[in-house]
Amino acid sequence: MEPLENEFGDIIQKARMGLGLTLKQVSEKANIPVHLLEEMESCRHRPSKEDVSLLAPVLGLHPAKLYAIAMGSWHPEEFPSGKLSDIVIIGGTIGSYKVNGYIFIDKKSSEAVAFDTANNSRKVLQSLQDRGLRLKYIFMTHCHSDHVGGLEEVCRVTGARVGMPEEETTVELKEDIRKQVFWVRDSSEFKLGTIVIKAVAISGHTQGSTCYMTRDYCFSGDTIFAGSVGRAYSTEAYSKLLHSVKTRVLSLDEGVYIFPGHGPVTTVKEERAHNPFF
Repeated sequence: MEPLENEFGDIIQKARMGLGLTLKQVSEKANIPVHLLEEMESCRHRPSKEDVSLLAPVLGLHPAKLYAIAMGSWHPEEFPSGKLSDIVIIGGTIGSYKVNGYIFIDKKSSEAVAFDTANNSRKVLQSLQDRGLRLKYIFMTHCHSDHVGGLEEVCRVTGARVGMPEEETTVELKEDIRKQVFWVRDSSEFKLGTIVIKAVAISGHTQGSTCYMTRDYCFSGDTIFAGSVGRAYSTEAYSKLLHSVKTRVLSLDEGVYIFPGHGPVTTVKEERAHNPFF
């Protein structure tokens, strides 16, 4: 079973920093000693139910959902074998840190698109070759190195065009690869066979972070994980991130699968019921 991307300590730290609160401020509001909060954030102290009930309101988190993650009593249901046969999960690493990319297949045309490259061009290319697929697009959710690692090699071998969120300007690509790049705007739509893929901008983790959605799937990058959200780059961005995820992702049909940049696959239904940020 794939572990959650964030433990209890990661979640409370993301919420505290997103709200712009210091450990001392949280300590005073929640009546929990600073040293104990430090232990919790570093995942060296397992909180009691009382600790969670004191912390959650201060951090704007749902107490019961937060406690379930603290106790390890929730994990999204694993999808049945063969259920998502049109998806290939590309697992990569940077050091020991795991990252996900995905290949989405249109079986009728044998065309495919990739969502991020997971710092693993070898696996992307091997997966395409093994299945006899032609890669039409590579869509980037954002431009952090763990997500764009391997992009140039995949571009050179496949000739695929690269969809880059228009607000993501931090990636540096070589001249020959830049010719394959086009800018993706919010609400842009693309075709894979008869399947429509819609870009949905959700600023917060980065300025240009973008999800890509079909009728049944949401490729979320680092905007939302199973039981958590991405780390926001500022307090204003944190507020925007939560609002956008709630209104643009969790408003989807409950059966929509969410494919995050890290951690296990989840669904809208699971996140509505179990994500403590909402």
